This record gives sequence, structure tokens and C-alpha cells, in this order.
Amino acid sequence: MKFKRLIKANPFQKVTTQKGLKAIVAGSADYYGANSLETFSNVSGLTYTHEDAQGFLDYPTSFQPANFWFKDSGVRVWEYEETYDNWQDTYGMDSVMVFYHSGHGGMDGNGVFQLPLGGLWDNRDWAFSNRMAFANEELRYLFWSTCFSLRVSGPDNPVRTWWSPNQGGLRMLFGYETTSIDAPEYGQYFWDGWKQGKTFARAFLDASWRISHNQVPVVMAAGANASEAINRLNTERYFSRTPVTKGWYQWQWIGTLPTRSLTSELKLPKEKKAIIIDRELFNDERIAKIANQIGVPKTKAQLIQFDEKGNKLIDSKDIKLHVNNEGALNIHFGKANLNNQELINEKKAISIAERAIGDLGFNGEIELKLGNTRHVLTSGGTLNGSGTMEKASAIETIIQFRQCHKGVESVNSDHGLIAISIDNDGKITNIYNTCKKIIGETDKPRSIIDAPPANGKTSEIKTEQKFNESVKRIVNRSSSNGIPSSANYRVLREKIGYDFSGSLGLVVHQKDVEVDLDSNFSKRYKIRVPVMG
Repeated sequence: MKFKRLIKANPFQKVTTQKGLKAIVAGSADYYGANSLETFSNVSGLTYTHEDAQGFLDYPTSFQPANFWFKDSGVRVWEYEETYDNWQDTYGMDSVMVFYHSGHGGMDGNGVFQLPLGGLWDNRDWAFSNRMAFANEELRYLFWSTCFSLRVSGPDNPVRTWWSPNQGGLRMLFGYETTSIDAPEYGQYFWDGWKQGKTFARAFLDASWRISHNQVPVVMAAGANASEAINRLNTERYFSRTPVTKGWYQWQWIGTLPTRSLTSELKLPKEKKAIIIDRELFNDERIAKIANQIGVPKTKAQLIQFDEKGNKLIDSKDIKLHVNNEGALNIHFGKANLNNQELINEKKAISIAERAIGDLGFNGEIELKLGNTRHVLTSGGTLNGSGTMEKASAIETIIQFRQCHKGVESVNSDHGLIAISIDNDGKITNIYNTCKKIIGETDKPRSIIDAPPANGKTSEIKTEQKFNESVKRIVNRSSSNGIPSSANYRVLREKIGYDFSGSLGLVVHQKDVEVDLDSNFSKRYKIRVPVMG
């Protein structure tokens, strides 16, 4: 076995990295810029958008500094409109090659994207897509880490919203069809995926998947024609300043087919036991063996690259095997066959996935249960000529298996599961395994017990009351800027099972909820309440 220090790859070009991985904001090199809002001028707040933006900026700005990172009251409408969107050749969304915005977002019935901002300028504190005119200067990659920023359902599509604002140079746009989860990891997870050898599109879709399976991320690429846009969407993984002729948009998203629905698991396990978890399921010898099994030449399979955080990589021409410092294994085999749009039979896809799990020994010491099936879908269109809008088609099927303990499943989006992506040819394009080794049980509860009676009366707080208190805390945080919030929420999905995210696995009741923060905006949250352990 040989080991080698992993050299950080620059997403733009090869230059010497600066020390550390904290966002560097200085100079006017016109590479990167970001805005993030937790406190708004006239709507309720959010919690994790600054962490989201920092997670995005940290990695690329270790190579080149960002022009700016404005927060809260520093985010104003002039940065989004043509007159000043490249102010002093340094500030605004069209002053940089890559612009990242994290905050609230919405879309009206006419397909106009709208976002509230943090400060007044010209007596206005909202930006609207139909008042934007970008990519005629520096902008090439636009990230909207907001709700409803890149819709693909009903009358809405990327052409309807984003054709006119793009003045002809935009290469790619990233956003959401649905309300999204308020979470700090989007930006960081994007670069985690990219460092595994994934394209920009795949890295963005998979980052969202890791946070929640109940939201729909979307990525769009532009091109002079359909062929160019499709190729860019499925191959681009290095930033380029070269402008793109606007002739066609092609987009992808992860979602469920209209005929499918997701069920909720609400049955309590019989035994009140927590589980003790070991993250070291994939040691060096095992990942080298797996790499050789899947086609990596033995000499390359025996060479493990590592970084200062403990992430490991085995790299060959067509295959990248990566194990992160939490023990999650990802094997990336490359892109799907995009020319075959005849959806693979689901039973066949499941059979292919089960065979791979058996061949790689993933089920040897892990109890697995077949989970949900989702798809990577694609469509495209143009306003050129008389206009064209293609029907959506599925190009990959994602078969998910959930780790169990004595029949009780994991509840997590990013722990205790295996997800295998298969194209319509039946070729595996990606394997993601975050299962953990269970090394024991504990009968003695560690985190939740029945309270002793006070004055002869029990004072136990019911599970539903705990959920309501969690929602109230969210609402109170979002109201910190003085904008009142409501406490209304809708349960999108709920499940009882083990939480595999730590070293002690507790039985939890998890709800994915959509909270009405005010009359304008809702946001999704994942709430877990321990019920056993």
C-alpha cells in the first residue's frame, strides 16, 4: 500500500493554493462573489445562509480571492440590475465569473423570480428577474441557493424565467424547483462532490440530496444549440470565462415520477435500545480491494491519496473512489448514456443494484432494506424561432437501500443508506454508501428517559409538544429582525427510525416540515425528536 498527499485541484486553472480554506475576500480579480441574507429588510429571517455561502466560497477562494461577500443589510437591489451590477468593475452580480446568492426566493404566476433583500436602495428592497440583465460582462455561473429559483413544473421552466435576463454569456445556472431546506451545508457539499470527480451539475444535485430527499434541485446549461447545451450540462467541471451563445437551454433535476409516492414509517420498535456505531466500515485495505474489483488497475488501487482532513481518494482514468472523513464511500464511474432515453425497467435496475451490493460485499455485515426510487430527469427548450419545449425524460434511476437494525430503518438523508445510480443502458454511474458498522447495543438510555414524578404527578413532555416547540424556536429565530412570523407548518413526510449520524444511534421521530415564516415565504426544516435511547 502506498500513500500520497492529495493535491488540491483548482476549479478554474492551475495556480498555487493559498494556505488555509477560509473564504478570502480581497482584490478585484472578478472570479467569485456572494451575497447571503439571514436578516431581511421587510420579511422574516433565515438561520444558515451565511454558513451556506461561506461553505461555497471557502474552497475556490483558497486559489483566487473573491471580489465581495455582502451580508444582510449590505445586500441591495443595485447589485442585481444592469446599471450597477458591475459597479467599479468589482461589485454586483455581473462583476464576477461566479455569483452565489443564499436567501429567500419566490416565483410569481408569470414566472418572475423575486427575492427580498437586506437594505433599501432607491427606496426598494426586492430584486426581480425581469429587471435583471446579466452575463454581458463577467457572469458565467449563477447559483441561486433559494426556494423556487429554477422551476420545471406546470407552466414554469428555465426558458420562461431566465431567457430574457441572460444577455448571452451565461454558461450554467443552479437553483430549486421547490421550497428548500434551511441548512448550512449546501456550499460545502457542492465542493465535496466536485472533489470526487463529479461535474458541476452532478455535484450540485448530489449536495442537495445529502441534505434532504424531499426537495428538488435543478441545474441548467446554455449553448448555441441543443447538442452544445447537453454536453455542457453533463461534462462541465471547470469554470470558464468564455461566453456562450444563447440558443438552447438544457436542464436536469432529481425527482420522483408523477406516478410514485413516498410513504411514511411511523411504527415504534419493540425494544428501547440505542445502538453503538463505528464509522470505520471502509479501511485502507478494503477500499483498495473494492477499487481493484471495479476495474482500477492494481498498482493504482494500492495508491491512496489523502488530504489534511482525512479524506481519501483512489483515482484512475474512468473511476474515482472517495472515502470522506466520516466514512462515507462514493464511487463515481462517469456520465450516463444520454442518448438512451427509454427508461430502464425498475425491477431490472433494482436487480443491477442488488448484484453490485452483493459483489462488493456491502451486505455482509449490514442489514439493508429496499428504499425509495428516484430519477434524474432532463428537458430542454428555446425561444428562438417559434420556440421549442421538450418533454421531460428520465436518464438515470437512483435505487436506494436503507440500513436497518432489527428491522428499524435509518431516517437520515446522508447516513445509513446506499444509493446506486443506473442509466438506461443498465450501467452504474455512481455508488454512494454511508452505512455504518453496528458494534453493540445499550439497554441503559443515554439521551432520553422518563422523568421522575413531581409531587406525585408525571411531567413528561409529549412528542408532538416537542415538535411544536421546535417550530416555535425556528419562528422565533426568523423573527429576530422584528418581522413577525407565524407558527403554521405542514408535515411533508415523517418517519420513525434510527439516527445514524453519530456514534450513538437513537430511535427518533423525524418530520420534514414546511414552516410559514410570514405571508410571503415558507421554508423547509428537518426536525428530529428522540423517542428511545
